[in-house]
Amino acid sequence: LGRTKVTGRRERRDDDTDDDQRDDEEQKPGTMTKVAIICTSASDLNGHKTGIWYEELAAPYYIFKDGGCEIVIASIQGGDPPVDAASMGGDFIKPECCQRALKDAAFEEAKKSSVAVGDLNADDLAGVFLVGGHGVCADFIGEPAKDLVALIEKLTAQDKVVAATCHGVFGFFDCKTADGAALIKGKKCTGFCDSEEAAVGLTAVVPFTPEARMNELGAVYEKAADWSPFVVADGKLVTGQNPASSTPCAQKMLELLA
Repeated sequence: LGRTKVTGRRERRDDDTDDDQRDDEEQKPGTMTKVAIICTSASDLNGHKTGIWYEELAAPYYIFKDGGCEIVIASIQGGDPPVDAASMGGDFIKPECCQRALKDAAFEEAKKSSVAVGDLNADDLAGVFLVGGHGVCADFIGEPAKDLVALIEKLTAQDKVVAATCHGVFGFFDCKTADGAALIKGKKCTGFCDSEEAAVGLTAVVPFTPEARMNELGAVYEKAADWSPFVVADGKLVTGQNPASSTPCAQKMLELLA
């Protein structure tokens, strides 16, 4: 899964207007191709300054954009989601998607003007991708996440794709199925593992680790070596283990949208 390749799109040429129009028609089949990428609005977690992890927004944005999807960036409260400063330096900002985002005014504008999750309509969407970063530990669960939970529950009831990487999986923890069971109960999934959480020194800061909570909820938790790209798909539920899993997680979601 970590090496899913997306094919079937011809490269666009600026001087190929007629073919571009045909491509646009091909990108709008009977099934919807509008997706929402959802971010935290929390900049603090028990005194730890945080937000979204930049790569985990940039990666799906360009996978979906290059795949012909209509994209809406959303956040719990709307507006410009906070970015974890740690994700903006060193090796963390080196991935191609991050470098592309830093130079892309359209990406920055879409991020700064994110819509509130409560303004999203599941009927308009083919699926959602939940961005990680420790901020989600504050507002992807509990009262702040009420609109997010309702959206995900409706999407899954409609048999649409829901995906998350790293701590973004927190957005699934309060979700239920129609019969009241935990959404991820019995589902194969992954998320930031306990040893990765310990490595960043935040085990005592988070309300619970993704690995521990998934096990508590009855999920079939799987993981790879720390910091390795790893993606699990169970039906239309797609999860990635860590920031390095952001791109393959989005690729798998795009594959399921086809």
